[in-house]
Order: sequence, then structure tokens, then C-alpha cells
Amino acid sequence: MADRNKAKTIIFDEKSIPKILLHIAPPVMLAQLIQALYNIVDSFFVGQYSGDGLTALSVIFPIQLIVTALAVGTGVGVNTLMSRYYAQGQEEKANKAAGTGILLSLMSWILFAIASTILMEPYVLVSVKSAKAVEFAMTYGTIVCVGSFGLFFESIWTKVHQAKGNMKLPMFAQIAGAATNIVLDPVLIFGFGFIPSMGVAGAAYATIIGQIVAATITASGFKKPPCLADVRHFAKRIYQLGYPSIFMQMLYTVYIVILNIILAGFSDAAVTVLGLYYKVQSFFFIPLSGLQTCIVPLLSYTYAKGEYQRCKHIMTNSVIMAVSFMLFGVLCFEFIPTQLLGIFSTEATVLSIGENAFRIIGISFIPAVFSLISPVFFQAIGSSGPSVLLSLTRQIFCLIPIFWVLSFMGLEYTWFAFPIAEIVTGSIGWLLYRRKLKQWNFHDEKQTEINKGDIRMKLITAIINRKDVGEVCTSLTEAGYYFTKMMSSGGFLTSGNTTLIIGTEKDKVKDVMEIIRSHCSKRTEEVATNLQTATPSAAYPAQVTVGGATVFVTDVEEFEKM
Repeated sequence: MADRNKAKTIIFDEKSIPKILLHIAPPVMLAQLIQALYNIVDSFFVGQYSGDGLTALSVIFPIQLIVTALAVGTGVGVNTLMSRYYAQGQEEKANKAAGTGILLSLMSWILFAIASTILMEPYVLVSVKSAKAVEFAMTYGTIVCVGSFGLFFESIWTKVHQAKGNMKLPMFAQIAGAATNIVLDPVLIFGFGFIPSMGVAGAAYATIIGQIVAATITASGFKKPPCLADVRHFAKRIYQLGYPSIFMQMLYTVYIVILNIILAGFSDAAVTVLGLYYKVQSFFFIPLSGLQTCIVPLLSYTYAKGEYQRCKHIMTNSVIMAVSFMLFGVLCFEFIPTQLLGIFSTEATVLSIGENAFRIIGISFIPAVFSLISPVFFQAIGSSGPSVLLSLTRQIFCLIPIFWVLSFMGLEYTWFAFPIAEIVTGSIGWLLYRRKLKQWNFHDEKQTEINKGDIRMKLITAIINRKDVGEVCTSLTEAGYYFTKMMSSGGFLTSGNTTLIIGTEKDKVKDVMEIIRSHCSKRTEEVATNLQTATPSAAYPAQVTVGGATVFVTDVEEFEKM
């Protein structure tokens, strides 16, 4: 099994980064292309059925994004954590992370289904005025939310496969799911033979059936969940790595809901235009979205190996490729906006508002490249702070306030909020990225001095309780320290310990000690001992102090990397 996983991840060690990206990205992009076509076809058939139905889909779209945020965000956390474990040769931990992801997806689906059932009606009533649109939104929203379990499971299993470098099976699953949806849409919406016309409800049922098909195909990614004690540890790590993605998607939902409310003050047609923009945008953003998906495990794997300059090359190649693809989207939005809108609607008001909106928003596509890739970069290397900051800046601090202020000038001016927000966020992302590169350059210079023997080294030997070692190792890895781990035992209870051997610079010893100290707490536990009583009996329980750590720091007279 270990050899198979090594073979699957060896592509990440390929020397040519463009070759890696061109190997792993096309399957993801193709799957997302099919998914985007599904979104477009879904809106196309519903638009043919009813204009109010199209408005209903625009209203429910942010709610579907919440499902995606929870499902895919958790999957990203699993994917990133598994990639790190594979890079460190810890396959068993990678499998436990995958098993934990299954439990998390199940719990997320149950909680979301309950919450959406309770909150659906008040949300819809705030977002749209037409009584028919309210009815359609309630029907469609309830079905896709309660039936979303297929999406939750498929998102986890897809990321499990991708963590091993397998992009083809997830691609096939998403293609099959989307194709199922596309075929069932007209059948269930308009009826066929003995199948009655279900209208908007038919579109919702087609959606969840397609998700179940995709989940079934990726089910080989299922891993047995670990014991409850391990679940807590792995769940914490998964959400530490995945919450920026969840947060970013949630913000996406928040700002669309708020923009819908602002636009509803003008007309339902303006709300429809925004919904159509996101449907069409999903098609043109496929290369960028595909690269975002692919570079997370690649960056995480490379970063875990300490190859910082290679991480920089991955970013450079990804940005260049994304910009070249996004130029096509800019040209389409600038020169054929009416034709794009005409696919879904023939209403004069929608076409008039949409033509102006699409031309203005199209300007934002190029600066959007770095404003969207930079948060993914920081997420992949475990720096959640900058990732969250950039997401907040783009969607909350910039877009919403600017959109609201410009709305007082008129509907036609509100759309300028999109390019302004992308330019501001991209600029901040570039500054944060440059700062990280400077830190890496400093680290590489230090490492060169160490290799030459110009810097004094210390050897830290830390004996740590086995229950604490997981968090210690994770924190040391994130901080950029290398270590050797050995299993050991000792003490009158012969309890299991782990001995870590850490080589570092003299001035870094304090930092290492602080990491160990913060995760190795002393505590009292009741354990069975080998003490014998006067008469035969079961092992005698005793309360003892466990945890903590014993640390030795010694000088290194000679050090050389060969």
C-alpha cells in the first residue's frame, strides 16, 4: 500500500512544474467544465419553464454555496493534512485523517439539513418579492438542502483521491454526476412519457440524484474512521487547515445575499442578472478554479519537504497559466455580453441591466487571479491568518461597502465594486506574498551558513508522552523544524513515550522549547500498576502524574549535510 501511495504522489516530485500542472490540472478542469455546464443547463431549462423559476434559482444559489463551503472546505482540510502526512511517510495517519473526514461530513449534513429547513422561509421572503418566485425558491431550496448528503460525501472522497495524486477518478465522478443531472433536468422539469412534469422541483431532484451518482463513484475513497480519541485530534487539524476555505466560501455566500438584498431594492431583474453572472462566471473561471484545487496538495506537499523556492515557482507558473486563460473570459464579457445573457433570458430588462453589468465586471477578471490564488497559497502552507484576511478584504471589507455606496449613485454604478475589490485584494495579497518570500530567502541563507558550519548548532533530545507527541510534531513541522522520532518507554509504569531528536541553531532553541512546553502539559491519570497486594487481585489502580516532557540540550561539535 505504501508503495502504491508513493507512486501516486511521485508526480509531485517531478522536476518540471508546468509538467505537473498540465498533468494534474486538466482532469480537474474538465470535471469543473462539466459542472459549470450543468449549472448553465440547469438555469437554461428552468428559464424556459418560468422566469420566476430563474429568479428562484438565483435566490437559492447562496444557500447552495453554504453546502459547498462546508463540504468542500472540510474536504480541503482532509486533502491538505493527508498530503502532509504522505510527504512525511505517515500513511496510517493519512488514512485516519480520511476516516475522520467521513464522520465530519455526516455530522455537517445533518446539522445543515435541520438548519436549512428552519430558516429557508424567512430567508426567501427577505430576498424576493414575487409570490411565485417565493414558492419556487421554497420548493427548490428545501429539496437540494435536505438531499445534499451526496455532495457532502463526494467532496470528502474526491479530496482523499486527490491527496494521493489521483485526479482522474474524481473527474470521472463529477462528469457522471453532472451528465446525470443534465439528462434528468428536461425529463423531470417538463415530464416525459409516464414521468409527470415536476417543474422547479424536478430540477432540484435532478441535482441531488447527480450528486449521489458522483458520491457512489468516489466511494472507494472511504476509510474506516479512527477511534473517538483520535477523531478529536484529527478533526482539529482538519478544520485548522480547512477553515480558511470554509470561511472564504461562507463569505462568498454572505456577500451574495447582501448584494441580492441591495439589488432587490431596484428590481427582481437586477437580482436575476447577478445570479446569471455567477452561473456564467463559473464557466470562465474554470482554469483559475482548477489551478486553485490542484496547487493546494502540491504546495502542501512541497512545503512539508522544506522546498521553499519550489513553492515560489509553483505560484509563478500557476499565475501565468491562469492569466492566459482568463483573457478569454475578459474578451467574451466585453464583446458578447448580450449573447451570453440571451442563453437564459429574453426579457428586455434583464438584457439591458446585464449588458452593462457584464462589461464592467469583466474588467475584474485579470486582477482576480492573484486575489484568488494568494489565499489558497497561504492556506496550503498552513498560514490561515493571511488567507482569512484576504478573503475578508475581498468580499466583506471592499465589495459590500463599495457596492452599497455606489448603489446610491444608481444601479449602473454598483458593478464597479467588483474590479475595485479585486485590485485592492490582489495588491494586499502581493505584499503578503512578497513578505513570505523574504522570510524564505532568509531561511535559505541561514541554512547555507549552517551547512558551511558558520553557525553553531544544538541537539535537542525531548522525551515526550505518546499522547502529546502528535501535536508537538505537527507544530514543529509547521514552524519549519526537522526532527527524528523514535518510540521508547520507561518509568515505573513502563508507559509509552516518544523521543524526538531535533537539530537547530543555537538561537532557535528557545523557540523549540516553547513549542514543546505549550503542548506537553502535566496531568493526573488513574492507571493500573504492577504493584502486588497481599492477596491475588486485579491490577491495583493508582493516581499518577503523566505528561510533560524531559528535554536535554547538547552542543554539536561538527555538523554536515551530505
